[in-house]
Amino acid sequence: MAKEYTVPKNVIQLLLMKEMSTINFLAVDFEFTVYTSNTFGRPRAFFPEVIEVGAVVTDEFGKPNGEKYSAFVKPRFWPRLTDECFAITGIRQSDVDNGVPLEVAIKKLKAMTPAGGNWLVAWGDADRKVLGDVCRKYGLEYPFVWADYVDLATSYRGFYKLEKRAALQRAIEERNIVKVGISHSALDDAINAALVMEKMINEGWVVERADELARKTASGNA
Repeated sequence: MAKEYTVPKNVIQLLLMKEMSTINFLAVDFEFTVYTSNTFGRPRAFFPEVIEVGAVVTDEFGKPNGEKYSAFVKPRFWPRLTDECFAITGIRQSDVDNGVPLEVAIKKLKAMTPAGGNWLVAWGDADRKVLGDVCRKYGLEYPFVWADYVDLATSYRGFYKLEKRAALQRAIEERNIVKVGISHSALDDAINAALVMEKMINEGWVVERADELARKTASGNA
């Protein structure tokens, strides 16, 4: 019988680091339309639509390289924003009325991520899920490789062994990071997420795809 061989953990980390050396990250944040479930007049078929995009490119160590993008996006199905949407995001009706179509924003994001070596990073998995759902509803192709996604909030919780998932604001404070801008500004949130990722990498975290991390967590190996 062939002898079973286990690859040492430090060798695995070195291989992962070599893979990361060829990868840049696109840290993103999407703001969405909002209707709470008990809101009077909520459309039965309502789904969240992207109304603001923020993105910043980082190197393999999470350091922003200065390339960034920000735009308001005009929702297609439910163009009128609710009061609660404004209360959460600060986005005004005039902002989205003068916004770009989602197709234009996607084209810009794809231009920032040449094929073959870029992973999407966001605080949580909602950004990927909402963008994927909106693309399906709009009849658009999802612009990224679905698996090449980093759920930074879940990774942060696991790396620092927290009982609950932390909000981005808490992570900024815990890591002693100087916050950029305001919460729920898409570009500011994307930059702040990138800064948290940079700090995590500097403190020894090895980047993992969200789906791989979820499988490990489910099996108890995280």
